[in-house]
Amino acid sequence: MAIVKMKFVSACTDQEHLDQMLLTGLHSGMLQPVAASSLITEENGGQEISTENPYHTYVETMNTIAHSASAHLKKKETFAAYTDEEIEAYLKELNTEFQLNADSAAETLSQEDEKALSALAVCGFERMNACQYLNFGFGRMPMEGFKKLTLYSNENFVRHTLYENSQYVWLVYVTSDNYAAATAKIFQSLFFEPIALPKIDLQERVRKSIDKMNDVYSFCLQRDEICSLYPNVCVFDDKQVLSGFVKDSDLQLYEAQFKDQPVTFDAKDPSEVRQCTCPTLLKNGWFAKPFELYVEMYSLPAYEDFDPTPFLAITYCLMFGIMFGDLGQGLVLLIIGLLFEKKGKLFGIIGRCGITSMIFGFLFGSVFGYENALNPIHQGIFHVREKLFDVMANSNTMVLLMGAIAIGAVLILSSMILNIWNNARHRKYGEMLFSQNGIAGVIFYGYIIAAAAMMLIAGNRTLLSPVFIVLFAVLPVICFIMKGAFTRKLEGKPMKPEEGWGGYFTENVFEALEILLSFITNSMSYLRVGGFVLSHAGMMLVVMTLAQMTGGASIAVVIFGNAFVMVLEGLIVGIQALRLEYYEMFSRYYTGGGTPYRVFTAAEAE
Repeated sequence: MAIVKMKFVSACTDQEHLDQMLLTGLHSGMLQPVAASSLITEENGGQEISTENPYHTYVETMNTIAHSASAHLKKKETFAAYTDEEIEAYLKELNTEFQLNADSAAETLSQEDEKALSALAVCGFERMNACQYLNFGFGRMPMEGFKKLTLYSNENFVRHTLYENSQYVWLVYVTSDNYAAATAKIFQSLFFEPIALPKIDLQERVRKSIDKMNDVYSFCLQRDEICSLYPNVCVFDDKQVLSGFVKDSDLQLYEAQFKDQPVTFDAKDPSEVRQCTCPTLLKNGWFAKPFELYVEMYSLPAYEDFDPTPFLAITYCLMFGIMFGDLGQGLVLLIIGLLFEKKGKLFGIIGRCGITSMIFGFLFGSVFGYENALNPIHQGIFHVREKLFDVMANSNTMVLLMGAIAIGAVLILSSMILNIWNNARHRKYGEMLFSQNGIAGVIFYGYIIAAAAMMLIAGNRTLLSPVFIVLFAVLPVICFIMKGAFTRKLEGKPMKPEEGWGGYFTENVFEALEILLSFITNSMSYLRVGGFVLSHAGMMLVVMTLAQMTGGASIAVVIFGNAFVMVLEGLIVGIQALRLEYYEMFSRYYTGGGTPYRVFTAAEAE
């Protein structure tokens, strides 16, 4: 449950073995290369490889030719080497060889036309066009017209069906030159739509040329792959260096890929290479891993930061489970998540939220909207009169809403504590001590919550005495206002701001007022947790009321109603829980700004 440790690795070789080293690094599937431009400075005297890459154009040209000829190019494992002049000459040869489509390319053919042509290709288009005394006609005819062809069985032509669908029949007819005009008039009267025959046998020519095409294509593809890595190569005198990031656990395996090559390595900790941004790869256990999706949507953590995924997973599931508390519906979510988890992380999130929904559904005594189904179990376990907590009871509404604010207060304080810990790690002592999300903020907010709780629950006003107000409210507010000045003092700089004290106080007093208001609004935001508990229970009450009113159709109403509530309420609750994560918690302790770890592969080069 952390960020995967990385190493900055430099592989060095001579000019002769550069391409081999690049291919090995390319196909290792472990390296995220770093651009040479970010490593070269005036001090180290490095240079980039300045070379053009014509092979990418060659590959695209061959793909275009192959597509026009309906050929499928495949990369070969072994192939010959070619000079640029040989490749360009061969491409001209292919363009000449498949010039057939210069005549037929103007006519756009449908998939059905292509299928009919493929069926006719066995006769040989070149032989058909070379016939001196026979005349061929190819095209499609409406089904109604095709049925009338039987009326012309005594005419001097023969026909053959190639393909058909519900509306058209594709066919070819053959007649002599003497009867060609009369036959064309017959077919025209039956609304025959002629299609020009190709001039050459394309598939035959492709069959003869495909091996050489694949050979040249494979060579160009490999050279394109190599050239695509040249911008990542630094040249120091006669040394060619390929640098990048690999996982620390893969370091030895990565170096082993070059065991038969004259390559030397230098591995460093990412902190030693500050000019390069180290990528981030998250690693979490079974429960938290799907929630990496939400972290990635917001922003990956920087490499030297911490992974918020476990905290997000626990708090998100907690809030979702409270708002969507139903044992039966939670079980359905769990089953859906387990069945489809491999199709995406979102299904994994659904499954884990199903677990907490089941837990709170059990505590609320709700199973598919049946609010009394678990009463005997609750009475046996918790020794209560009916059930542990009746969501819809009027006496529990205020308890539910106040409980939601209490949960919000705990989550806000937890977020602040995470922020304090994180700032301590990075030695940002000003933020840790004096900010609204630092120690001063914890003292202020914790004091306000404790004082309010004691006054509301026990009627105790002890914490509202002047001494406590000064220590736990006034002093933290002073810290909020003076944060910039105090931080500069900690850093050994003058406390007096550059703009002067007048402008400083004017700006920061208003900022402190905004902070105080934000504590109130942030706490009130968690009322939605209690509100959606009531909303979910209310929607299920409507479903059960409709089921009672429909009599014989009650089972269908219950099934459809549960499905409707699960989709609608589940979507709304999921969005609201995510909103609380992003805006009420992430904004307090998390900044993001990381870049994803993406290894360079042959597929990416293509």
